[in-house]
Amino acid sequence: MATLFDIHPKKRIETAIKKINIMLEAGAYKTAIIEQLEMEMIEEIYDIALARRKAKSKGLPDNLYFNQADLRFATPKIVGDYRAKRLKCDAIAELGCSVGMQAFEFARKCKKVYAVEIDERKMRYCIENAKILDIHNVEFILGDALDDKIIQKIKDADIFFCDPERLAEEKERKAETISPNPELLLKKYGKNIAIEFPPQISGIKFDCEKEYLSVEGHLNRLTLYFGSLKKTDVSAVVLPSGARMENDNTKEPVVNKKNLPMKYLYEVDSAVVKAGMSAQLAKITKTIPIEYSVLTSDELVESPFFRNSFAVLDVVHHDFESIVKSLQKNKIGRILIRYKILPQDYWTERTRYEQHLKGDKTAHLFIFEKAVVAEKI
Repeated sequence: MATLFDIHPKKRIETAIKKINIMLEAGAYKTAIIEQLEMEMIEEIYDIALARRKAKSKGLPDNLYFNQADLRFATPKIVGDYRAKRLKCDAIAELGCSVGMQAFEFARKCKKVYAVEIDERKMRYCIENAKILDIHNVEFILGDALDDKIIQKIKDADIFFCDPERLAEEKERKAETISPNPELLLKKYGKNIAIEFPPQISGIKFDCEKEYLSVEGHLNRLTLYFGSLKKTDVSAVVLPSGARMENDNTKEPVVNKKNLPMKYLYEVDSAVVKAGMSAQLAKITKTIPIEYSVLTSDELVESPFFRNSFAVLDVVHHDFESIVKSLQKNKIGRILIRYKILPQDYWTERTRYEQHLKGDKTAHLFIFEKAVVAEKI
């Protein structure tokens, strides 16, 4: 199958991308841009141009080749760097390398990288991206990672890594819709393999380490480590600090919530919450859980596993009138709602409070057994 680079020289592709950007800046619509340029595979070039405009959101250069779907599933640079450090070895094979973002991070830490990809378009993008980044220690292999001939070519790798494809439109992630199938991967490659899973998947029954990873407090990745790569059963890693916590099976404490919250609130990092280690974090930091993702204390505590920290300004009954009076008393003019609410109702709820406020401060509103007005530290 002919790829974009078989149809056009790179110089012409780059010229077209520049023209697309100029027209986008001028407010032109897609149909007008495509009609004006009249090039074969112009829709693909247009998609690359749009993806490049979003590349910085993942810490990626804006001169590489990927479309918007590639970018959506691409490994952010900060994650790729962390994972390359954890899997550093002489030779590593990435099974399903896509356009190369993780493979190139491996290349910066390992002597040799095998980049396997079944999709010819993605493989060609990957090869061109390696040239742009001046990376030379990657061997590109077009083919199915489950094919015995491919396995023979990469059998001397010390570690195998796979970030399988997921269905973009899938609402609920399922192991059986991941490709290549994880069970087949384990049968073919056995030990020393790491497989990325959608972090929303529950009920994982494999004998592995489940590592939940967040970036800036937001859950980003779940990686399963098998064989000698397994360090524990469950772990949580927070980036950019790189702090890591391993599960010690701390049980959820029984808490009397009548006198809570105390002077400070702490929002637990999402990786810790998903890993089921909030109670363990409470034990480590000597704080008390209010609910599974929120801890409290009378003395200010710091931890890389806190997503946010707050000073409590007031605790009142959670009726509308009491909350408004508290906000007015504390000279609050803007609130951020921290309790569960449907996305479509968020701004209506905020406006309901803020139309009664005239202050110049911002507060965060929690509702537990009582309403809590707090200020972010």
